[in-house]
Amino acid sequence: MGCGGEFALGALHAAAGLDLKPRERLAMALAAAGHHSAGVSTPFSHVTARKGSS
Repeated sequence: MGCGGEFALGALHAAAGLDLKPRERLAMALAAAGHHSAGVSTPFSHVTARKGSS
């Protein structure tokens, strides 16, 4: 994940009990990583994989 990975994971963990959609949790995690790590900044890109695809 890179230099902001631990910040992103912390944000994902903190948001686990909230009623947020996956993309909202992802945006929150990326924002946290960008705020706390000097090596992380926008723009962000992500890939969506479908379950069962190979």
